[in-house]
Amino acid sequence: MNFILEKQALPDLLQTWRANFDVYLPQNLERFTHFMPLAAEGVTVINEPHNTRIPPKALFLPMTETLVKFTRFGGYENAKHEIEPRIVFALRPCDAQAVQLLDTSFLQVKYSDPFWLERREKTITVALGCHEPCDNGFCTTVGYGPFNKADLDAMLTDLGDFYLVETFSEAAETCFNGFANASETICVQALEVQQRAHDQMPVAFETENLKEKLEQNFSSNYWDKVSLSCLGCGVCTFLCPTCFCFDIVDETQRRERVRNWDSCMFRTYSLEASGHNPRPSRVERTRQRLSHKYVYWLDQVNQIGCTGCGRCVRYCPVGLDIRSMLRQAQSLPFEVSHAS
Repeated sequence: MNFILEKQALPDLLQTWRANFDVYLPQNLERFTHFMPLAAEGVTVINEPHNTRIPPKALFLPMTETLVKFTRFGGYENAKHEIEPRIVFALRPCDAQAVQLLDTSFLQVKYSDPFWLERREKTITVALGCHEPCDNGFCTTVGYGPFNKADLDAMLTDLGDFYLVETFSEAAETCFNGFANASETICVQALEVQQRAHDQMPVAFETENLKEKLEQNFSSNYWDKVSLSCLGCGVCTFLCPTCFCFDIVDETQRRERVRNWDSCMFRTYSLEASGHNPRPSRVERTRQRLSHKYVYWLDQVNQIGCTGCGRCVRYCPVGLDIRSMLRQAQSLPFEVSHAS
């Protein structure tokens, strides 16, 4: 169903939801916006034409979390996390798509992460479409878009004094129950806004044959060139909504086994116990990062593992731009092979 949500009614609606849900939405924290729980006096920040710095993947895969607790005499028990029903409000479509991509790793047929599963089942996602595309985003280039509706409970389209609310689940319909239904005229107006936003997105790089070019040039000096300025700081991966590398450590003093975010851009991530490291320099680690997004993910789930959010472009301290790196990749030698 489609509803009309007056902007002036939004603060009261959010506070109403707090009676039954934990409500997370972008809020100011120092110089940046982050997804944080809404407090009674919380001030929303949803009008900036770009994503939060920390992606909402942190709401499903925390930066650090306890998996197992050990007892004094050698026993153990699984950690218990109190996860309440919640609404994640005003996440951008690229971030919602990223969570769906991460499902392919954490919710497999044989093996599922119980913490991820519970958080997914208890979360209602309400996205805010990008009627003003952000400067660094390239979601349409990788097959998505500023109003991509995959894996959402509801989508908001900014129409000036009000939002059109499109609901895709019963849970979302319940959340907006009581608001006026949107007329066909308003729905058509929203479609025009959505199409215009999509058409305004430039093509950042060509994806045709990109996978094959990266594969065929695995040993090319291209990787030396594009990794030359890299500091290996890991910002691109920590802020990426689809990166999910983690490390598991035993905190002996706390008697806990803990999962922490990690990065394939760190030397120690691939360091083996023997002392051998298959990715000894930033050249190999840069190759791994790009190949994972634009080669390996396609092999595994037939989707590009990048949603074009632009965080890695916006926050890289030395100005490395994945769009430029992939445009350079398109100029690499390429031999078309045909099956016999």
